Amino acid sequence: MSASTGAAVVYTKASKEERRSVFGASLGFFIDMFDIYLPVIALAPALAYFMPDSMDPGTKAILVGLIFAATLIARPIGSIIFGRLGDRIGRKKATVIAVGGAGVGTGIIALLPGYEQLGVFAVVLLIILRFIDGVFLGGEYTGAVPLAMEHSARSHRGRNAGLIAFGFPAAYVVISLLTLLVLQFAPAGDPLSAYSQWGWRIAFGFGSIISIAFAIYYSRTVHESPEWQKTAAITVVGGGRKKPNPIKELLTGKHRVSLAQAFLLMTGVWFSSNASIVILPSTIATTSGLSAVDTSLALVLAFLVVCVAYPLFGMLSQRIGRRAFFAWCGVGSLVAIPFYLLFASGTVTGFWAVTAVIATVALLGVPAFGAIGAYMAERFPISIRATGYGIGYSLALIIPSFYAFYTAGLSAIMPMNYAPTVLLGIGAVLLIIGGLWSPETKDVDLGADADDIIGGRSVGTNSAERPTTVTSSS
Repeated sequence: MSASTGAAVVYTKASKEERRSVFGASLGFFIDMFDIYLPVIALAPALAYFMPDSMDPGTKAILVGLIFAATLIARPIGSIIFGRLGDRIGRKKATVIAVGGAGVGTGIIALLPGYEQLGVFAVVLLIILRFIDGVFLGGEYTGAVPLAMEHSARSHRGRNAGLIAFGFPAAYVVISLLTLLVLQFAPAGDPLSAYSQWGWRIAFGFGSIISIAFAIYYSRTVHESPEWQKTAAITVVGGGRKKPNPIKELLTGKHRVSLAQAFLLMTGVWFSSNASIVILPSTIATTSGLSAVDTSLALVLAFLVVCVAYPLFGMLSQRIGRRAFFAWCGVGSLVAIPFYLLFASGTVTGFWAVTAVIATVALLGVPAFGAIGAYMAERFPISIRATGYGIGYSLALIIPSFYAFYTAGLSAIMPMNYAPTVLLGIGAVLLIIGGLWSPETKDVDLGADADDIIGGRSVGTNSAERPTTVTSSS
């Protein structure tokens, strides 16, 4: 915005909006990841409630994999629905609807009957509800993260992306501690045990409450970005420009290459994160000799380290650039492989040794999340940003989400415990290629809606850095 000679120039209250939107996005990401890991951590000791011991082990493994994968598979659908809503009615409204809906779905799951009441339909109903949850959760980051980036000063985007990613390991820590606490007074065991009957419901109930509370908080404290508000003023009448169709632009239009680049990069991120986080706990439990409690405590301590590291990773990406950062993340995933093999071979057995190696694998396998929020927002112009972010982020989830089937297939040619290292290797290669294929985006102007953003060339400042003229004189 230009000012005439003699104008008194001040900055808008972007810093306050920046803090609120970044905190809201981080809290939303916490809720998102909390929901993802509910079946992995909180429901794992209670699976006997939904599936009898007499069930064929192969069938049981497939059903367990589907419980986890259902939420991830549904996210691209949610990202399309809520991405378009975010681009049409606003990021804030889309976020509130999405998280509120997810909270209701998680609350319903907390009330589900088990196998004794419904037979095999109990686990089928659980999978269906997890799928519906995934549709809503596909809209959380679609709106909240782009909004936070649009409120962020350009030089803050890397750091803020890391602060948002903080919600990822924080959710892992909280759900692990909550599950450990409940297990102290509601022991797990057969389908009639306290944890199987009602203990697991506490974590799901907690997830439902914080989701609905977040929706209320977000609706009252966070505002739309000035950039989106400007695009919202464009109409198809009176000579205005017609808003583009986000799906057409992304799949067949000039932004299809941007989507392909984001998809390839995110596929690598998800392969690496699934191998270094989702599969790791079961590997530790079978090879380290630690008790279930000690294993959980080791995971909590390791991910506390990751919590601190994510903002630092985001700041690093702001300094060296997104392309170099993601390429180095791929190298890190390769370096994580020998550390993972320490578990697979049963070499690491002591509590502190296990904790140190877990932290090392996590830090090497998932640092990319520290900059993903910034990069994904920077890849797409404002008129299709929510849709582009959501689809690029969520569509890439589908292939890696079937990790359980890949490791089962690989077990035919290598020990099952070694199989995740292949996924780490795949993730590493995709991260390196995706990072180097993408343009440098850290200086892109998020207020731009021009063709130049396709190549990452639209350089400028966000509204948070633009001065506003409040008085002027001739």
